[in-house]
Amino acid sequence: MNRLKGAMGGILAAGFIGFLTFGNTAFAGEVSRQQIIDALTAPPKISSFADRLRNTRSPTFDNRSEFSVASTQSLPAIDLEVYFDYNSAEITPRAEPQLRELGAALSDPKLKGASISINGHTDGVGGDAFNKRLSERRAGVIKEYLVDNFQLSASKLRAVGYGRSRLKNKADPAASENRRVEVVNLAPQAQAQR
Repeated sequence: MNRLKGAMGGILAAGFIGFLTFGNTAFAGEVSRQQIIDALTAPPKISSFADRLRNTRSPTFDNRSEFSVASTQSLPAIDLEVYFDYNSAEITPRAEPQLRELGAALSDPKLKGASISINGHTDGVGGDAFNKRLSERRAGVIKEYLVDNFQLSASKLRAVGYGRSRLKNKADPAASENRRVEVVNLAPQAQAQR
């Protein structure tokens, strides 16, 4: 009987510690507004010679389906987990805390005047065309949310869907970290703070 009580006490303690650790949204992947500001105002990282060579040969397509050459500098960016239901572009209540942090960060004077790209990504499950459309819808809904709730200029926000073409975890195409929103500061540092 004492052994059963000890085991039950251990299970309850482990469950409580797990709740405290994983029940907190900070541990669930939520990024603070300050972390977003810091990431989007960081100086552009200069790529290595091998990266520059690869990037100057890599075609990219923007939301107008025009061909362009990738930049040799990586722009300030941050990946955010924004939760959507399966096959849905409707913002869930679970996604709103992260979107509020994003909106507050983009409203900060340090990012005044910045041109921001909201890049939607999906996992590798499903077809290319389906995932591209889904990621475009999701990026568009996030842009709309930010404009409506934070009075951000729609002309300074660009919504782009990449579908499954830029997996973060290529080893596991179905991994949840592939379903993300990447926020990129397209304006150079000096212009963003004007």
